[in-house]
Amino acid sequence: APLRPCILQPMSTADRDKWDALHAAAGEPGTAPAWLERFADRLPTHGTALDLAAGSGRIARWAASRGLSVVAVDISPIGLARIAHPRVRTVQQDLELDPRLPAGQFALVTLFHYRQPSLQAAIAAALEPGGFLVAELATIANLERHARPSRRWLAEPDELRHFASALTLVHYEEGWLDDRHTARLIAQRPATP
Repeated sequence: APLRPCILQPMSTADRDKWDALHAAAGEPGTAPAWLERFADRLPTHGTALDLAAGSGRIARWAASRGLSVVAVDISPIGLARIAHPRVRTVQQDLELDPRLPAGQFALVTLFHYRQPSLQAAIAAALEPGGFLVAELATIANLERHARPSRRWLAEPDELRHFASALTLVHYEEGWLDDRHTARLIAQRPATP
């Protein structure tokens, strides 16, 4: 049976409405970034994944297609409704107003184009031993060519690398990638002895 959505409060109506409008006007949700396929043999294929700021679920669907059960968290019910995958449970939540992550530990946590430094410790703690963090953020250098996303959502140089300093670095790159100045990270929580 499909997993049922969950709604947690409080929530910013203005933010929810903005993202609802964007998701309602968008075409097909798209697919996961091609760069992830280079690491497909290293990333988990069983267990539970947590996709933060999931949007319309391109990363959540990718994780589910690999065999993971996925918890997808986003502010937009319209975006979450577009995921519609039997292995994905959606949680409507404004992480800025309610920074609690879903309970449990995860084999994989994904964070794509959503920056909230106050969540970093909770994200690292949410990884099970041996679990992976996969993240991609535009950096402040992106403003040299593009006005959006705004400064608030852009990572400082090496921010993702510092975020994962307690983890084992599997992959890190930062630079002009696909016409956006981006940092990409894959890191693993050490397995317990």
